[in-house]
Amino acid sequence: MLGNVVLSRAGPHASVFARVARALDRRRLAAVGLVTVLLSLGGLVNPALLDFFSPAEIALAWLEHLAELAVIAIALLAAFTVLDETIPRGMPLRLPLLCVLLLAWSLVLGVLLHAYYADGFGHLPPPLRVFADSLRWGLPAVFLALIADVHQRALQTDSAARAAEIARAQLQQAESEQQLALLQAQIEPHFLFNMLGNVRRLYRTRPDAGAEAIGSLMRYLRTALPQLRSRRTSLGEEIAAVRAYLDLFQLRMGTQLSFSIDVDPALDEVEFPPMLLITLVENAIKHGLEPAGGGHIEVCAGRRRNSLEVSVLDDGVGFGATAISGTGVGLANVRRQLLARYGSRARLALDGHEPRGARATIVIPLDAPPMILQAATNIVPERPPC
Repeated sequence: MLGNVVLSRAGPHASVFARVARALDRRRLAAVGLVTVLLSLGGLVNPALLDFFSPAEIALAWLEHLAELAVIAIALLAAFTVLDETIPRGMPLRLPLLCVLLLAWSLVLGVLLHAYYADGFGHLPPPLRVFADSLRWGLPAVFLALIADVHQRALQTDSAARAAEIARAQLQQAESEQQLALLQAQIEPHFLFNMLGNVRRLYRTRPDAGAEAIGSLMRYLRTALPQLRSRRTSLGEEIAAVRAYLDLFQLRMGTQLSFSIDVDPALDEVEFPPMLLITLVENAIKHGLEPAGGGHIEVCAGRRRNSLEVSVLDDGVGFGATAISGTGVGLANVRRQLLARYGSRARLALDGHEPRGARATIVIPLDAPPMILQAATNIVPERPPC
């Protein structure tokens, strides 16, 4: 218990000592040591030394001078470190005060050192010499203190810049997530109302087919609803939703609609934006096959270099000027989602398909963050889509 009391009383002092010990790192000690050695070499630049002294005498004198400067350097470093850790960081005129205190301490060291060599304070050299020697030792210490302050300010500025960059990135991510949520919210009622409208038409014209359509609709919703509420799905999940969607439409259009899906199973786990592929399929039926009285839809996917290309082809009437320009709500939504998720690295390409019809292709990067996507890049051979 007595030990705990002593430790609790010594707590503030222990914290100061701990900060001082941490501040005396290798870089600070190395900088002070380098400056000390450079200052000690100043007396060796006189070429006439060898005329009066032997190399051994010069080396011995230099070592004595180096030891003297080392003692002063250690004392100045200890004083600077204690002052730097105890003077509040936000104090006005903190740096000038620190430099003045260092010069005052160097003056005290000069007086003590001269008193040591003069065997007492009664035989000190002239004050001007003591002051000059003190400046010779104190000014390098002040210079190092200025460098340390500049370095500390640079670290603080860099840390603040990094924090601001992280905050800005988090804000952009939050804005992108909100935008994606809004875009997906536009898709949900659009698809659900279309599906219910198809079922109602079948019940009016072909009740038996309408009853079968209810089962297909349930299968479609069981597949599609998780995608509607998710920010990320796989290509395999999107293909399953497209297949259920086309099965449902085939009940309505009968032999007027046929479709095929050609996707390498190794691509099933690759991440793909939810509901975009169904939007292209619906657009192909609405603007391509229905005006032509029916036709064939082909869905295919492949890898080309570092990109995944997923295409929807139809042999209908082809894209009109409005669809090609991408002013439709569905295609505009696809473009906005690709831009929000991948920036300029993804695109939606629309072009004609020979001998007739249209092709819509979504291209997304295969170097997206998920690790499973990167693994798929290594497994799936490069094969362009249909």
